[in-house]
Amino acid sequence: MELIFWWTIPVWAALIVVVALLLRRRRAERAAVSLPIAHRDRLTSLPGYARALGRYRRLLVLIVASLALVLFGAVALTARPASVASVQPELKNRDIVLCLDISGSMVDYDKEVLDVFGELAQQFTGERISLVVFNASAVTRFPLTSDYDYISKQLAELREQFDSTDSDYYRGTLYGNGSSLVGDGLASCAVRFDSPDQERSRSVILVTDNLIAGKPVFTLPEAGELARSRGVRVYGINPGDTEAKAYLAELATEFRTVVDGTGGAYYALDDPATIPSIVDDITAQQAASMTGEPELVLVDQPAFGVLLAFVGLAGFFGLVWRLRR
Repeated sequence: MELIFWWTIPVWAALIVVVALLLRRRRAERAAVSLPIAHRDRLTSLPGYARALGRYRRLLVLIVASLALVLFGAVALTARPASVASVQPELKNRDIVLCLDISGSMVDYDKEVLDVFGELAQQFTGERISLVVFNASAVTRFPLTSDYDYISKQLAELREQFDSTDSDYYRGTLYGNGSSLVGDGLASCAVRFDSPDQERSRSVILVTDNLIAGKPVFTLPEAGELARSRGVRVYGINPGDTEAKAYLAELATEFRTVVDGTGGAYYALDDPATIPSIVDDITAQQAASMTGEPELVLVDQPAFGVLLAFVGLAGFFGLVWRLRR
């Protein structure tokens, strides 16, 4: 048990001494001007008077004791008694890069992902989020940040651009040799993390059908190895995973192998409505993946002071009521 504001105890002691001296002085002054009563001994020798006086004095002693309890309770509370405890907090300090393939076949799925992340941004505490979109080249829509109002506005803005006819979401993503260059997109997302010396969970949510048209600088396996070497987990959402066509099945197998190799997870789907549950699953996995260093914390222990003050006040009011009868 420790006292956080231990210095209040000598302050209280000094205050009590000053008040006691003032009361003693006032009592002496009142005694000096009091009037004597003739034949007082006849009154005080009466049995009824003696009983009443004894009862009165006992009540006064109990009232003073009750006030003392209130005072001790106040002293204890102002000194803030506390105990020291060791805790190991569970951290949810995650860095998440949302990596979206914005080629024509992916727009509808990207809309759903943006809607879900717009809702999640209002629930995060400590997480930082970044958004990178890619086609032939990658563009950072916003860097890692925990400004959730800003994140929500940016996600909503991109969501509106998907529905417009201006195609503003394509700006900066067409500088490359082909279209939907997934390896280059993942490599760009994997290097968007900062502060390598900090203990943070780093993950990329890669949304793509892995249908490449062109010649990328990085193949998908090479980009996956880059992510793994940087301690980045990749979670893949693939709307193009189907066995209807053999070449799509091959691409899906490659995609799954790459994300599994980073310690992430792979999700195949053909319905955008299932994306919310997938994203919830991804964030839930990452939320439980880190624990903090043990910390010493002070826990207030006001129960003793509150109990003293409560008992003292209850006794004071009860005794005053008896005294007035």
